[in-house]
Amino acid sequence: MSRVVLVNLASLPMPGNQPIFPIGLRCVQDALDRAGHVTRLVDFVESPASLDDLEWLDGRWDVIGFTIRNIDPIDITCNTHVDEYIAFADRVRTELDRRGLDPVLVGGGPGFSLFGSLLVDRLGLDVGVIGPGEQAILDVANDPLSFKGRGSTVQGRRHCGFLTDTLRHPSSLMAAYTNAHRAMIGVETRRKTCYQTCGYCPYAYIDGENAGDLKPMEILAEEIVGIHRQGFRRIFFTDGIFNSELRYAKEVVGLVRELALDGLSWSAYFTPKPFDDEFGEMLQGSGVEAVVVSPDSLDDRVMRNLGKSFDTRHVLRFLERSRKNDLPVRVNVVFGGPGETRESIRNSAEFINENLRDDELVMHVGYRVLPATALARDLGMTDDQLLYPAFYPFDFDVFNWVIQDLDSRFVTPQLMMNLMAGRAAARKMARVLSAPAVTPPTGTTFLALAGQGGGNGCDH
Repeated sequence: MSRVVLVNLASLPMPGNQPIFPIGLRCVQDALDRAGHVTRLVDFVESPASLDDLEWLDGRWDVIGFTIRNIDPIDITCNTHVDEYIAFADRVRTELDRRGLDPVLVGGGPGFSLFGSLLVDRLGLDVGVIGPGEQAILDVANDPLSFKGRGSTVQGRRHCGFLTDTLRHPSSLMAAYTNAHRAMIGVETRRKTCYQTCGYCPYAYIDGENAGDLKPMEILAEEIVGIHRQGFRRIFFTDGIFNSELRYAKEVVGLVRELALDGLSWSAYFTPKPFDDEFGEMLQGSGVEAVVVSPDSLDDRVMRNLGKSFDTRHVLRFLERSRKNDLPVRVNVVFGGPGETRESIRNSAEFINENLRDDELVMHVGYRVLPATALARDLGMTDDQLLYPAFYPFDFDVFNWVIQDLDSRFVTPQLMMNLMAGRAAARKMARVLSAPAVTPPTGTTFLALAGQGGGNGCDH
């Protein structure tokens, strides 16, 4: 038996940070508890004083685990959380040395997994976990000394408890997050590597080779009912793509409808394909808060460049089915992707103007380049260059083209704020000396957002 403390670094007070309930860390803690280990979860939303006094270090822990959910703030800027993570880890190591303690230090989480080897070194950890953490942290807890001083990463792997164990959360932690305005909690329904090939997305890398465990409906029902009983009224199904396996998605929606919990609403990330008439009808009246799809461009050529498995025809059919069933829709568009031109901006804007309602467009400019993605390979950038924000090169005129081409009804204060944030970040741009993978029109000047805070940025 080991003593293990798990620290939610996503709860650190950092500029641009929006703490959410630590569902992944709770999965890890639950697995450790069921195996007989002694655990504590440190969350600075639940216990703000623990950030300053570090009293939890007095627990004589065999293992300290740190989780990193996001490397950067959610909004696209040139900011980063990396320096705050490094500073906090330095504080912890200094205090451990002062107290004569030497536990095994472990890192994990989705954000950590992107830069595992780099962060093991920069945070001064003994070992890092890439991908799902339960089984790997059980290995560490079962024999901590064998992981001491490794300075390397291990690959997470399948945890059978996902199919058998109902996840119930501590009341004090739940209460800390239900106090937030319109609080939402994640619910994991399955574990399967995403089949999509979006060029900017590292989810398949993070998830690893996961053939696809589907949580049994009876266990999922117990978790949802427990969450509702403790005060949450909004849940987010954390699948990479909720309806990528349509039959199972229909089972989940059917379960939510059958439970009919008072005031419960839910949302998820959807794809326009597969999305049939029956599914649209099932979603109606299910409490779905928003059917969120991310074509990212509405120009077929740019969508192909992004690696999308669907095109504008599928988006149109999705919209038709959504309209038929009066579903709330959100369509994410990010301008400035591979091969974005004046023509592609015009094509996307025409699609938006003709087919979207005023409140359905969510728009940003610029793609953050992450490791193990097609965008990173296109630019030939190393993980070290990408640790601090670097964005795919795009034509600075994109900002003007968007304003010129979109109907005035879409030019909302929120859209203008997004554009202003993009312009502010663009002032920190560094000129890209090498040509992007997609050849631009003659005479086009391409720029890329350069990382701040000590990063190399996109300066190759």
